[in-house]
Amino acid sequence: MNLTLKGPQKAHSRYINENCVSLQHEDNYQLLNVLLPAKLIENKCYQSSHTTKPKLQICVINKYKYTTEVEFNYLFQFGSSEKITIKLYHDAKVAELVHCTNVQKFIRLLGPKIALKVHCETRSTLNKFLNKWLNFLLKNGYSQSFF
Repeated sequence: MNLTLKGPQKAHSRYINENCVSLQHEDNYQLLNVLLPAKLIENKCYQSSHTTKPKLQICVINKYKYTTEVEFNYLFQFGSSEKITIKLYHDAKVAELVHCTNVQKFIRLLGPKIALKVHCETRSTLNKFLNKWLNFLLKNGYSQSFF
């Protein structure tokens, strides 16, 4: 595997290979293991039990031997936030944000019609966002003990 350092700020960069898989994906997988309920059941939704913070809802879309796909969103008294879809690869112990807006969904559906550089930049940006958001959730008291 050919690893190169990307980005202008080396202190904040991650190693990324030519296939867009980064160490960030491994970090996200570990953070999700701390956050997600211990036992995930397909087609079941879990809600955080915080009383002073927005409810975080996690729905298990599908669960297979090697992959699990989950959707996250916040629940408010007036409605809910957009859903974020995350895929966990248990055999490789990595996780990636599949999509969080219709733009990313559209880019993913176009597949080979979009330049590889756009795919890599999109995946990298989404997974940096996921890493920051998961760290935020854990720092604010969300963990598997609250589901």
